[in-house]
Amino acid sequence: MRKSSFGFTLIELLIVVAIIGILAAIAVPNFLNAQIRARVAHSQSELRAYKDVQKLYLMDVGDVPGHYDGKEEHCPYINLGYLNGPLTDPFMEGRDDLEYFKNHQGMYHNTALGDLEFMRVNAPALYEEWRGAGFGYLIYGEGPVCCGFPNIPYDASNGIRSNGVIISPGVKGKGEPGNNLAARRCK
Repeated sequence: MRKSSFGFTLIELLIVVAIIGILAAIAVPNFLNAQIRARVAHSQSELRAYKDVQKLYLMDVGDVPGHYDGKEEHCPYINLGYLNGPLTDPFMEGRDDLEYFKNHQGMYHNTALGDLEFMRVNAPALYEEWRGAGFGYLIYGEGPVCCGFPNIPYDASNGIRSNGVIISPGVKGKGEPGNNLAARRCK
């Protein structure tokens, strides 16, 4: 007579482990891509906020501060109460090891459109569209494949982890950013 057992067979356990492995293989890449999409959305949102702050500053002061490395670029907006603190790029978080990070302190930048050779070479249609529409400068931050001087605008259709910077045209009708020296005096 056979004794009844209440355990699982080795085959049953292997099947369960295989199913869990397959589900993990599907879920982990989707989770990582969701993190990147969230950072891209965060970056685009902060670029819009940065542009709105620059519009307010331009209406009040009549100029947009020039490009500085690091916190100084955000100082006029902070000193006058437009921002509570510098806007930091989510793709630069935890990148203290990079020399690039040390210069820029993980923040967004505004740079004259004419100074961005990469736009003229790698995205000539976009460059001409923005130049023709009266945008004199760009606001940009790092994209998913960080770091170094930007080479192309980020485009998710090239793959979620594609090269490129998250970029937006500056305030319309405003030429190149000025050299507002007050920007160097931060609280």
